[in-house]
Amino acid sequence: MLIKYMDISALISLVANALEIAPDLIADQTQASEIEEWDSLGHISILVALDEIIPEVSGSVPELASATSIPDLLRLLNDYPKSH
Repeated sequence: MLIKYMDISALISLVANALEIAPDLIADQTQASEIEEWDSLGHISILVALDEIIPEVSGSVPELASATSIPDLLRLLNDYPKSH
C-alpha cells in the first residue's frame, strides 16, 4: 500500500480527475483498456497530475509512462521512494 504519498483511494481520485470522469468509474483493479478516456492523451494527463503532487516522479520513474492499470501505477509509486 502506498503510504508516503497516497493510498489507493487518493490514486483513483487523481486518475479520475486527470481523466475528467467520475471516481466511481474506476476500481482498484481497473485497466486502461476499460476506460475510454484513458488513451494516450489521458495517460499524459495522469502523469502531469502525478508530477503535481510528487514533483518529477514521471521523469524519475519512466515505467509510469507505460503503466496500463491502477495496480501498475500503485506498484510503481510504491517502489519509487525505495529506489530513488
